[in-house]
Amino acid sequence: FGMHNLPDRVREKIEVTPSGCWLWLGAKTKGYGDVKWNGGARKAHRLIYELLRPEFDENLKLDHLCANKGCVNPDHLEPVTQRENVRRALERRASK
Repeated sequence: FGMHNLPDRVREKIEVTPSGCWLWLGAKTKGYGDVKWNGGARKAHRLIYELLRPEFDENLKLDHLCANKGCVNPDHLEPVTQRENVRRALERRASK
């Protein structure tokens, strides 16, 4: 499932970088992309992941493996538990 499977209004807000990140060009809060969808507010990375990977367990969080909060590339996101997501975030902070 590639970017071409996304609705035009979502796809036009994405810029592909040489590193493979899909940068969200729309509105952002604390670095994470925001999108209006079906009358509600959604995080762009989560919406795009759900659109392209419909088998996604919505109880899980999405960890940005590329450490770029503005990236919406599903290949750069991994579904993990809340505990694992926090652990990884703390580990990344400690290694800086």
